Amino acid sequence: MVLGIGCLVLLLTSAALPSVEVPDLRALAKQARPAVYLLAIQDDEGEVKGSGTGFLVSSDGLLVTNHHVIAGAKQIIAKAENGGLFPVLRVVASDPGNDLALLQFEAKGLPCLTLAPAGSAEAGTRIAVIGSPLGLEGTLTEGIVSARRKLPGQKREVLQISAAISQGSSGSPVLDPQGRVVGVASFLLAEGQSLHFAIPAEKLQVLIRKAGQTSAVALPSSPSSPATRTYTVRSGDTLTRISRELKSQGVLASPEQLRTFNQLPTNAVIRPGQVLKIP
Repeated sequence: MVLGIGCLVLLLTSAALPSVEVPDLRALAKQARPAVYLLAIQDDEGEVKGSGTGFLVSSDGLLVTNHHVIAGAKQIIAKAENGGLFPVLRVVASDPGNDLALLQFEAKGLPCLTLAPAGSAEAGTRIAVIGSPLGLEGTLTEGIVSARRKLPGQKREVLQISAAISQGSSGSPVLDPQGRVVGVASFLLAEGQSLHFAIPAEKLQVLIRKAGQTSAVALPSSPSSPATRTYTVRSGDTLTRISRELKSQGVLASPEQLRTFNQLPTNAVIRPGQVLKIP
């Protein structure tokens, strides 16, 4: 007797998972690196005693880093990607509890980074970090947000990230696929592997508001704010002016204002399918 051997095939169906946005790392690096600086921390005699990373959040020289990077510094020099050196004039504000600091140097029209809306970085969010580990400027690493958590003995919430950071990376921007800042790299736990942590960007937003720097920094709006309303440009649209009522006050937005509000270059072409925030 000949026995046939058959195969039983089970077809399994499952709900489709949402697609995960993957950053274009080459484009992201090209966009963000000019806004990231190597910080040289000097003592009373001008000797470099340490280094860190910072990044601009306004074009006029408002720079973000960690509090622990600048603690005790007598002078701080910010070095740009193109080699330009900028002496820090003052510490605008500092939050030791959240390990954040705002610095100011004299500048005008420099590239800067934007902040992501509060809570936009969740477990699984793809991220990239650009910093200066051991003084190696412009180093790009990638990973994900592993978790949002409070560590034992700490009250503050932090982002646990898998992107590698090292000594000198402190103060680096943690960027989402759109190149927005979702966190500020702060510390690592050497006992484990890939246990790196960042301060959520919403803590930075609080510090910027407390420091009275909201006119210089384009902060993301809260979900209930009219500024988060968007419009998708469609083929055939002619954008000459947008008008609507807000709290009984007329609000008008020209194409130039739309470009400014959405942080687009003055000569940027607004294309079909592009989503714009309305001021």
